[in-house]
This record gives sequence, C-alpha cells and structure tokens, in this order.
Amino acid sequence: MTDYAFTAKLPPRLPRLAIDLGYSATQASCGIATQKNKTHTLHFGACIEWTAEYLHSNGPHILILEAVLSTYHKADGNPHIRGTFEKGRGWYHGPGVSTYAAAFRFLQALAPQLPNFGPLPLVEGFLSYKPTKTSHAHDAERLIKEFECAERFTPCPGSEPICPLIDNIPEIRRYNKPTT
Repeated sequence: MTDYAFTAKLPPRLPRLAIDLGYSATQASCGIATQKNKTHTLHFGACIEWTAEYLHSNGPHILILEAVLSTYHKADGNPHIRGTFEKGRGWYHGPGVSTYAAAFRFLQALAPQLPNFGPLPLVEGFLSYKPTKTSHAHDAERLIKEFECAERFTPCPGSEPICPLIDNIPEIRRYNKPTT
C-alpha cells in the first residue's frame, strides 16, 4: 500500500468526476459533474462529503479539479508561473491563491475518507480566460465533456505538487486559450 492518496498517473477507461472547486464560507461555490450527466452545486464542506460518498458508491474515478494542483518557485524562492499557459493567471495571485487553498484543504479532507482506494487519479482543469461568466455546475460539465480535446500541459521543471498526498505533478488541461 502506498502513502499517496492521489496520483498523476491516468489509467485509461476510468470514469471521470469533475469539480469546479470554490472556497466560500457562505455560498454554494463548488460545481460537480459526473459522466452520467448529473450536476450539483454545493457548499465547500458538502462537496467534500458528497465526493467521498459518490466515490464509495461508484468506485474510483479520474478526479478533475478546477483548482491549482502544483506550484513553482524560482531559485530565489519567489513564486512564479508554471509555464506560459498560465501567463496573466498565475497560481500565486488573484483567484489562483484561493483555488490553491481550496484544493489543498479539499484533498486533505477527502483523503482520510477514502482509505481503501489506493491513489486516486488527479488532473488539474484550467478553465480561465472565459469570455462570459458561467455557473459552477456548467464549468464542471465542461471539464467532463471537453476533457479529451482540452490542451495538455506539464508544469515547468522544478514544479511541485501542492501537497505530499499527490505522488507527482498532475497534468494540466486548459479549456480556453487566452484571448490575447
């Protein structure tokens, strides 16, 4: 048995579960979508519980989180973008910081609820540069429906997973190209 709860290795044929992860104390800010065309919008804590229950009932899935799952720091110790794919939308400022905090807490709280799963496959969905505002559930649906056609990126060398529960740097799939 491994010490990792999550893995960057993506096995073929596993179903997908997508979460547009929000981090609000008062609003239902987490959109969830399954490949069975079911969507939900939940508060953060309820999202963790729902995800654990869903995985227990339906077995392992590839978990697509629309949240920061890796970091990069330059040699001087300062944070920096993980690659040109996130230029202007860096993980360490603006909305990136809250998704980093949300993902860290989400994974930390979910892992103990899945003790017999082995590492659960994990992908970072990068759904920035949207031309219009959309709902959390709609964004989670896109993470599922456009998974195969989304651009794929590997963060630059020296990047690290956001927490020691992840065995390696998860792949990043970008769903919208920058408009400029």
